[in-house]
Amino acid sequence: MDKKINVFLFILFVLGFPLVYFLLPKAVNSDNEKRKLATFPSFNSVDYLAGTWTKQVDKYIDDHFPFRTSFISSTDYFHAAKGFQLKNSERVVVLPKRRAKPHGESEDSTKNQMDFLDEFEEKYAGSMLIIDGCVYPMGGGSPVMSKYFAEMVNEYARTFKGVRVFSAVAPLSSAFIPVEKYAHYNSQNKRTLLAIKNNLKDGAIFCDVFNELNEHSNTKLYFGTDHHWKPLGAYYGYVAFCKAAGLEPVPMEKMTKKVKYNFLGTMYQHTQDPTVRAHPDTMEYWVPKVQTEAVKFGPYNTDKPSKTKVFYESSSGGNTYSTFLGGDEPLIRIQTGIKNGKKAVVIKNSMGNAFAVFLVNHYQEIWVVDLRYSKQNLTKIIKENNINDIVFAVGMYAAMSKGTIGMMRRLTTQSGVYVPTANPEVLEPNVEPTPSVDSTDTE
Repeated sequence: MDKKINVFLFILFVLGFPLVYFLLPKAVNSDNEKRKLATFPSFNSVDYLAGTWTKQVDKYIDDHFPFRTSFISSTDYFHAAKGFQLKNSERVVVLPKRRAKPHGESEDSTKNQMDFLDEFEEKYAGSMLIIDGCVYPMGGGSPVMSKYFAEMVNEYARTFKGVRVFSAVAPLSSAFIPVEKYAHYNSQNKRTLLAIKNNLKDGAIFCDVFNELNEHSNTKLYFGTDHHWKPLGAYYGYVAFCKAAGLEPVPMEKMTKKVKYNFLGTMYQHTQDPTVRAHPDTMEYWVPKVQTEAVKFGPYNTDKPSKTKVFYESSSGGNTYSTFLGGDEPLIRIQTGIKNGKKAVVIKNSMGNAFAVFLVNHYQEIWVVDLRYSKQNLTKIIKENNINDIVFAVGMYAAMSKGTIGMMRRLTTQSGVYVPTANPEVLEPNVEPTPSVDSTDTE
């Protein structure tokens, strides 16, 4: 009898697992991994004989086996349990520097150039400090690098006479670590941003974002699980801009407040730390009471716009920060119900997304340019649309990299015409790798 039961259980397991696999609903995206899961490939003899069809099937099975999300989540705890851990709420993890793939080598054939540039500019390599489930980069920029960014901003001021040019660089979250022994990162962030101010010329205007945030450092201004600032931090960055631009910032209570929960962002993705996972972020944000219409463009032209939104209320999970502008698009034009004739260009990386949405309170038209993805000629956009203000609303990562500074400089001279790569299967970044923020620190 026992033997029959064992045989029955064995057959049930062998047949049951495939049945569960095929009957369970299949997810399209992985919020935790921030990527689209593989789809089952259509069969054709060419792919089958080449061996690529079976590889695609293997990838599909890997992406959709039963309870996959639970298994992946458990690995965080397994890795954290390896070796000896000090039983306190503070520790340091080191993230390896991601190397660029050599010609002909690809980690994932579905990865495109936009993905690579995003990782090049924002995937932090270096030491991370974890305190009470919050992750902070251990660095504060470099005053030496500040002069290179300032000179690029000065070039814009010299080129576009009659247009106001603003520098509104956000500090790193390391400036606001709530532990006294790390206070030197606060002063390092301050010195780095003041060095930008001291090197600005030709009428370029400095927005003291650091000082405005520092005055409110008793509140949490940055996410604990993500490298971006919270909308509250972005709001104080907007206040700093308004002070520099002679505008009256709209109080938060005159906007509509909304809340999203359970956000696990990029810092969790990089560290996979269980203490970070146990402290998901809550995102409070404010929607201006201004009528808006927005369109987005591909990277190379402005003649085929498609509709988009300033706020994507449906964004959630690992994509919660995409609430602002729907994430990173090469070029977005926002038209508002503010009929004052004022127009602005915002040059940004993803840090600028949560900042740019507040400007709908003051401008009739806003052009939001992502320095990494836009190939449009910015000089043409500025002149043809009679732009009044240009705002560099970037995080410190962008201001500290010669590569991304070069991208911002080239926005005014690039042709906006698509030029195919020599080998379309391998997309290389159009900049040389530069040291991470840590490697340029002066301390």
